[in-house]
Amino acid sequence: MIHSSAEELEQLEIELLLEALYRRYGYDFRDYFYESARRRILRRIQRNQLKSVAALQHAMLHDETVADELLKDLSINVTEMFRDAGFYQTLREQVLPQLSTEEHLKIWHAGCSSGEEVYSMAILLTELELYSYSRLYATDFNVAILERAMEGICPLGEMSR
Repeated sequence: MIHSSAEELEQLEIELLLEALYRRYGYDFRDYFYESARRRILRRIQRNQLKSVAALQHAMLHDETVADELLKDLSINVTEMFRDAGFYQTLREQVLPQLSTEEHLKIWHAGCSSGEEVYSMAILLTELELYSYSRLYATDFNVAILERAMEGICPLGEMSR
């Protein structure tokens, strides 16, 4: 018989939960940073007044509402205007000039959160006079946060950064 510590068993249960989430609903968090996933999963267990990761897995597999709650817990909604300055500088200086001869630009922001990075892209494209023939797509599985992005309102505090 193989003996495993409580931590090893918990990790196995979390891995199985994430595998089940992927196989049942198609959302892949299997390579997600483990400690972050663990904290969020344990918080969901507590909120749902469940006894274990296995109980959460069972509930998630049989109740889409529980799955939606877990997805919201696992999603990271950290974003800000021009969040990665080096990325935008490289985009401005090296990538977009090469694309300026294209007839149309289509840019997809997957996991757009509340939209600040999409707004940043729109500003950059406008500054480079590329916006008029660009189409920006923004998606996120967290409907509530996507609705906030669709409002097109960015808090003034975000703009001052």
